[in-house]
Parts: sequence; C-alpha cells; structure tokens
Amino acid sequence: MMSTREPAEIERDISNIDSTLLTVSEIRSSLKYFTKLVQSDKKGPNFVHLFSDRLNAVKRDLNTLSSQGENLKGALEHAQIVANENKFNWALIKSEAEKEAAEEEIRFREEEANSAKAKETGSLVKANAEYAYKQLSSIVLEQKPALIAPPKLFFTTYIDQWMSQKKPTDIVFTITFEEEERVTFTGSTCRIKICARKSLVANLELEYERNSDSLTVHQYDIKGVKEEKNFWQDSQYLVFQKVNLLATDAFEDMLVFFAKESLYNMLDWFVSYHDLFTAPCYRCHKILQFDSPQYKYLPPMVRTWAKKLPVIDNDSPVARQAPGTVYHMRCYIEYKNNHAM
Repeated sequence: MMSTREPAEIERDISNIDSTLLTVSEIRSSLKYFTKLVQSDKKGPNFVHLFSDRLNAVKRDLNTLSSQGENLKGALEHAQIVANENKFNWALIKSEAEKEAAEEEIRFREEEANSAKAKETGSLVKANAEYAYKQLSSIVLEQKPALIAPPKLFFTTYIDQWMSQKKPTDIVFTITFEEEERVTFTGSTCRIKICARKSLVANLELEYERNSDSLTVHQYDIKGVKEEKNFWQDSQYLVFQKVNLLATDAFEDMLVFFAKESLYNMLDWFVSYHDLFTAPCYRCHKILQFDSPQYKYLPPMVRTWAKKLPVIDNDSPVARQAPGTVYHMRCYIEYKNNHAM
C-alpha cells in the first residue's frame, strides 16, 4: 500500500526537482563551453588555465547533480508508485490546466497593454535624464586628495583570528596560503590548503566580495593526507569522493552568511573531520556502514554544518543540531527526512 505524503513534503520534492533540472541545464551549458574550447583552432597561452577552469566547472556541476540525485530518490520512488496505481482525477486536471491557460492569456494581454505605457514613460524619463546630464557636465568640482587607508586583508586577518581564538587546542589542524591573498577591485582572492592530521587535506580557491560582504568558493578539492593528485582528478579513495559530493551541499548552505561568518563556518566544518576514521555515527553508533554498491562500506563521513533555517508559525526557531555532529550518509538522510530539513 502506498504511503501518503504531506503537502509540505510534496512542495519540497517539487522544489528539489526544479533545482535539479536547473543543474542539468547548467551542465549542458558548461559542456557546451568546454567542447567549444577544446575544438577551438586558436589555443592561446592561457589555454591550459582555461581548460582547467572549464573542466572544474563541469566537475562541480556533476557533483551538484549527484548530490541532488541522492535527495530525490524517495520522491522519484513515490512518483513511480503513484504512476503505477494511476488513480488520477483527469477531469479535474484538465479543468485546472484550462483555467491556468485562460489566466495566462489574461496576464499576457495586461502586460501587452502596460508595455505601451511603459515605453511612453521611458521616453519621457530618457529625455529629462539627457537634459540633466548636459547641465551637470558643465559643472567642475574642485578635487582634493583624500587619505585612503590601505585595504584590510580579509582572509589573512580572519584566518589568523580563527586559528588563535576558535581552533581547538588539542587538535592538529593547519591552514597555509598556497597563493598569498591578493587585493582586487572588489575585495580579495587567495588559495589555501587545510590539513587535518591523519584525516584529510582540502585545497580551496576563495574570493571575498567587499560590497556584498560575501564569500565565494571558486574551486575546492578534498583528498587523503598522503594523496597526490591534480585539482580536476577524483580521489582514489571512495570516502573522499563522497566527502567532495557532500561539500557541494555544505558550501551552498554556509555561503549564505556574511563573509566572516561563512569563513568561520567552513573552518569549523573542516576541523570537525579530525576524527573522520575513528568517531562512531551519532545515530547508529557504528564506525562502518554499507553505503551503496558503488561506495561499499564507509565510515561516518558526514559532519553537520551551520545553516540558516526557517522560522515556524509560532515564531520559535526550528530545532537544529550542533554543527560537527557525526553521521553515515544514510543515517543523515534519514535524520533529515524525519526532521523535514
């Protein structure tokens, strides 16, 4: 017998499907540009850099799609069951479709009418703007030299602060600059290497945007401590292949915060992996669990991360678990489903 699903679950499934379809579209676009680059007759001196950039973009999109596919399994299985039962009210579906089509036609007519008014208003605004520009262009203001303080190096400052104030003292955890922080017109960029002893190494290419006070991860790579490989290559170890997939979701949630908090959340997340191979799962209390035919048996490779959660109707915040909680992937998905995350 088919299990029923709440409207909120169905809405979340639809949203996840829309997001996955958007990712598929982005993959097609990335592949198009990558193919165009490879087939180009003119390969300039920066071809290797562009090739690496495009290949990483394709890899990043495929990682996102794989992660989203994990979350869609339950929804697609439910859809298959519903389709097989074929208990749809086709008359109601047809009626609703005709109603939506009629409403769309009305909206189109209204937009067409408003477009003519907008063009008339736009012409008037343009004429007035051109007149004002001519008047202002004749005014010359006296310019005085200003004392401009040298820009604050965002990554250098806040990584040092995190290491001195937030890093657990009993954990061997290092952060080094593979490429020193470089000031840009909009903020700064750098490449850092994070190492959690006996656990993992992560290389990240980061950018700080001053005006929006936001952080961007352009490239990332997570691998074993003694593993030697290029940025675009997959790790030879299944556990790190899985962690790379998980990082796509984690960064998406952590980067919605302001830049300093985003950076701190990322460093908190990476330091929580210091016991990757020794900590038991919070839910099943085991070290190894069968993940899938592809990944076989894995340790608990999920560490929960900071995320912004919605507020429920009575204005009390949704219960959240502390960042760094240890899970197997299957246990984590079950936890999310039980808490409608």
